[in-house]
Amino acid sequence: MVNLKISSQNISLKKWNSNDFDLVLLKLDFTNDITINESESSIIYVKYKQEGEFKENIILKTTIDNRELKIKEIVSPTLKAHNDKLSVHKTVVNSIEVTVPINFRTLINTKSCSMKIMSPFSDIYINIGEGKVNLNQKKIKGVINSISADIFCVNPLSKLLITSKAGFISGLNKSSITPNLVIKTIRGDVSKECFIN
Repeated sequence: MVNLKISSQNISLKKWNSNDFDLVLLKLDFTNDITINESESSIIYVKYKQEGEFKENIILKTTIDNRELKIKEIVSPTLKAHNDKLSVHKTVVNSIEVTVPINFRTLINTKSCSMKIMSPFSDIYINIGEGKVNLNQKKIKGVINSISADIFCVNPLSKLLITSKAGFISGLNKSSITPNLVIKTIRGDVSKECFIN
């Protein structure tokens, strides 16, 4: 692990051998931007960047449980509550870039963020409250559960099963084929590009 402090940024770099694990679980409740890239090797690599006045209040904690690599953000145990009326205007901006092998089981849980999936992963599971998910590859296999996050696709070749209670779904075609990617949303929209095959 390498920790760098560059002016108003903290950058943390970590890596592991994926052969030592069956899955990686990311629980990121304070991150604004998440990017998931394909690793060209068996290395899992994490680059975590923090900015803002209260950046030291959030810590990226890593635990290993059996063969599960768990990476999660926690509030610092040394956090002191301030009676500062202007603290609502003070920001923390966290971003993370995670690089994993393409066939590696990856689970992501987040409350609110912008997420980019940059490779055709075959075993990815995403739970997101709000924000957006950009699927920037043609074939992705897994599940996306969203409360109100919008889903955007780039020329997908994946067979999709999409359900929404109140969101807008454009271009939906019913199919009896087993889907590669299941998208479930309550209020999120799914872009029409998700249906172009």
